[in-house]
Amino acid sequence: MTIRLRAAMPHEAGSLGDLVKQAGLGTDGIREGIENYLVVENDKGDTIGTVGLERVCQDGLLRSFVIKKEYSSEQLFLRLIQRILLYCKEKGVKTLYLLTKAVHLFEPLSFQPVPEKGTPPHIENTAHYKKTAGKDVVLLYCTLNDK
Repeated sequence: MTIRLRAAMPHEAGSLGDLVKQAGLGTDGIREGIENYLVVENDKGDTIGTVGLERVCQDGLLRSFVIKKEYSSEQLFLRLIQRILLYCKEKGVKTLYLLTKAVHLFEPLSFQPVPEKGTPPHIENTAHYKKTAGKDVVLLYCTLNDK
């Protein structure tokens, strides 16, 4: 299957919010920050996923990383992450962060846990971090200038 990653359009905020909500994630900030969201499309042009990239200084924080269940596969996940990493690098992101419970999915892709007490203040002060960080959620990072 061919996948395409593109910038979300303002009129898509509602449908992307619905997709994120169906995945059990919070929808705060999608409408206001729609310019920071990417749409994942299949070869027919159907929206099959989304991911938000919140720019924080020279770094990025991935948010709302969702793929529709019927399209979810390890192969697609790996291809999508590779595309997201390339996209972020093209946009000048130096270090990419994400909060997840699924550490095992990201560690083989060069993501590493941020050491305890090592969260950079500019990440720690984001609304997403303040709302999401906590028990069972790990902050991971990947340095992109080495990729």
